[in-house]
Amino acid sequence: MQILAIILLVLVGAVGTVLMKVGAEKMVYGSGVAAGVRSALTNVHLLVGIGLQLVPLAGWTVLLKTMPLTKLQPMIALTYVVTPVLAIWLLGESMPMERVAGVALITVGVVLVGIS
Repeated sequence: MQILAIILLVLVGAVGTVLMKVGAEKMVYGSGVAAGVRSALTNVHLLVGIGLQLVPLAGWTVLLKTMPLTKLQPMIALTYVVTPVLAIWLLGESMPMERVAGVALITVGVVLVGIS
């Protein structure tokens, strides 16, 4: 059950990050602080993304009660695998092979931690 919760929390966090990216691209930055704050507070993508980022934070807190930190923290790194995949799929971004290799190494590390 814990693994399922981790996967769900990773997915929610990754979707939140993608939404924050979409929201950041719609922000108004150059018109002063008040305009920037107003832009952020009326930016649905940004606000939903931030909200979704808070879900894993709460979930990790619950999981920390029952899982060793030495196992849970590395498994959170799956976010660094899922987020680029979503960015490619949903945002049309691309990844050079060096970045793909880095994501593959993260995946191997998480698998090793998961089976230990």
